[in-house]
Amino acid sequence: MSTASASDPGLLAFVRAAKGQGVNDEFIVALLCQRGWSERRVYAAFSSYYADALGMPVPARAGRVENARDAFYYLLNFIMLGFWTVALGQVFYILIAQAFPDATQTPYYAESLRDQISWQVAVVVIAFPVFIFVHTLIGRELSKRPDLYDSAVRRWLTYLALVIAAIVVLLDGVWFISALLRGELTIRFVLDSLVLLVLGGGVFLYYLKTIDAPTTQS
Repeated sequence: MSTASASDPGLLAFVRAAKGQGVNDEFIVALLCQRGWSERRVYAAFSSYYADALGMPVPARAGRVENARDAFYYLLNFIMLGFWTVALGQVFYILIAQAFPDATQTPYYAESLRDQISWQVAVVVIAFPVFIFVHTLIGRELSKRPDLYDSAVRRWLTYLALVIAAIVVLLDGVWFISALLRGELTIRFVLDSLVLLVLGGGVFLYYLKTIDAPTTQS
């Protein structure tokens, strides 16, 4: 069965015409990408072209196990990042509450600081090293297999994390503006908002920085 159906017919026709005139593959890819075509669709057209020219389909890598492993890495990375950032944020909230107490929450402040932050600190101590370890593993895999930058699993999970982080930052902004309009801004409220902004923004920038392959200079 031909693989022509896997690519855009017009794109495939252009590739066939260009190859018929002896144009090299690199120039065709660069030209099409410059015209707005994604590399994935361009290479799909080349796969169809060479499958028809050679009379056999381009062999596909059996990557189900690798895809499952990549999904495991990225899910674990995302979950551990969420664990330690949320726990760290709670530690800061408790410290801010201790520094700027609310008289209406006296029973809460009667609890010792150590008891209040023990669980959160334990989560950070466990989750942060695991996050660093998994982040390192992902970096090694990407350096060995640059094609992973185009992995659907990686991109879906990364964009999901970006959306969640963006929502957190936007809600923090809405929360702050709403309090400002009601005249309810206090030092404690401002510091709590700042903690949420820094942590949510940091997560957003982390995933935004890792979404694309690094550019190389010749």
